[in-house]
Formats: sequence, structure tokens, C-alpha cells
Amino acid sequence: QNTWCIANPVTTRSVLSANLNYACSHVDCHMIQRGGSCYNPNTYMHHASFAMNLYYQNMGRHISDCNFRSSGLVSLTDPTIILVKVFIYMLLLQQTWCVAKPGTNDQLLLENLNYACNIVDCSPTQNGGPCFTPTTILNHASFAMNLYYQNVGRDSTSTCDFNNTGLIVTNDPSK
Repeated sequence: QNTWCIANPVTTRSVLSANLNYACSHVDCHMIQRGGSCYNPNTYMHHASFAMNLYYQNMGRHISDCNFRSSGLVSLTDPTIILVKVFIYMLLLQQTWCVAKPGTNDQLLLENLNYACNIVDCSPTQNGGPCFTPTTILNHASFAMNLYYQNVGRDSTSTCDFNNTGLIVTNDPSK
């Protein structure tokens, strides 16, 4: 039976920090460092749970390896599924924008542009419009994709998918 170690949700920040330091002194925690694939959500609870579980898994999944001074819980449910859902929900609560993934080929960007502009008004990207420059397909597609995302609904990540060529970002791309 698969089991996972997670931090007890009532654990104090100082204990989470100690757990994080202890676990990361025994296992490689580079994935929860800034820029790492598991850095977000950037909270003590997430980082400590990730490190505690990594330690627990590497030590052989013995209940004592999830004790962490009585602040660890052994879970029968994969916590990553829950964490991903929580992260997406938190992402959607804050101001977000949809942009084209860098490196997307021009043909796909053009398809995205045409699709979005059939639903939303893309006239600001036309010659003389306030968003005409820079005049790249990447910028125009990002404008159209974001306008679609903002108008059709930010209630789901699917409104920014565009066949896996869209990214949801938290920094305003117009600044």
C-alpha cells in the first residue's frame, strides 16, 4: 500500500522550518528551491510536506520516519493531487494573465490568434491600434489569448490551454 508523509496542518511555522531543514539535510530538496519544478506553491506547509515526504520515502516508509516530533502525518491519499488542486484554485483567485508559451511555432500562434479573435475583439492589435507594436505573432497571439482568457472565464485553466501552447502567469505581461 502506498503511503505519504505530510505535515500536520496545525504545525507552527517554526516547526515546519525545523522539519524542512532536517529533511533537506538528508535528502536532495533542489526541486523546492526557487526555480525548481516543485517550488510552487511557495509556502512553508508545502515545502515542509514535500521534504518530509521525500525523507520518508527515501528512508523506507517506516512510520517513525514520518514522526518529525509528532508533526508528521502518514497519508493514504496522494497529497500531490490535493496540492495541485489547491495551487490551481489559489492561482485563479489572484490576478492572472494568459500568454503564449515562448518557443511556440508561428503556425500554432496564428491558429490561436484566429481562434481567439473569432470570439473577442482583437482590433487593438490591428495597424494603428494601441497594441499593434511590437508587431510579432507571439505578442499579438498573447494579446488575443489573454483577452479570450479574461472574457471567456478565468475559472479554469482550460481557457488558457490553447492546445498546450498557453501559460497562466501572475505578472502583468503589459508592464
